[in-house]
Amino acid sequence: MPARAPRQARSRATHDRILDAAEAIVAGRGFEGAGVALVVRRAGCSVGAFYSHFRDKQGLLVGLYDRFAAEASARIDASLDPARWSGEPLPRCLHGLVRTLVELHRQRRGLARAFAVEGQRDPAFQARRDGLFHDAGRRLAGFVRGRSSEIGHHHPDRAVAFGLAVIWSTVESAVLFDRLRSGGLAPTDDDLAAELVRLLMAYLGVREP
Repeated sequence: MPARAPRQARSRATHDRILDAAEAIVAGRGFEGAGVALVVRRAGCSVGAFYSHFRDKQGLLVGLYDRFAAEASARIDASLDPARWSGEPLPRCLHGLVRTLVELHRQRRGLARAFAVEGQRDPAFQARRDGLFHDAGRRLAGFVRGRSSEIGHHHPDRAVAFGLAVIWSTVESAVLFDRLRSGGLAPTDDDLAAELVRLLMAYLGVREP
């Protein structure tokens, strides 16, 4: 058993190096530009080592996304921690979530953009991306149920689902593809978050403090 743990640690380290190398390449070149030979060269490992961890290049994409989704889920959970917002007005809580979404997409812009592009090409991968969105929706709905007295909309759960869909798609459009900028707007990330929170509050029927 003592000999097995170091082997497992080495295998985990190789796995992480491959993902780190692939993420750096995908962020700059897109997924199509992340050939296996280029990834293993950057990771400092062999092609055989690559295929011992990932069945193929599509498996690498899934590995990259699963790691990204785990980080995103943890950050969304932290942004909706009821203990963090105890005594705070709902608009401030919602701003915490929206700011987290903007920061996540900004900090991992190249990678998240590649995921969005691949989702358009591959319905199965898009379903994986949708899973993160639906999980976030469930977390937000649970959070809002605890603050239902502050919601004016007659169907809070439905409003949360629709509202988050608008917020999420706008963040992707603005941050990943600069579509607001090309449309004549150039909001900072702070401005983007603030305006999206105003939209969400108006839709949910939350009075601004």
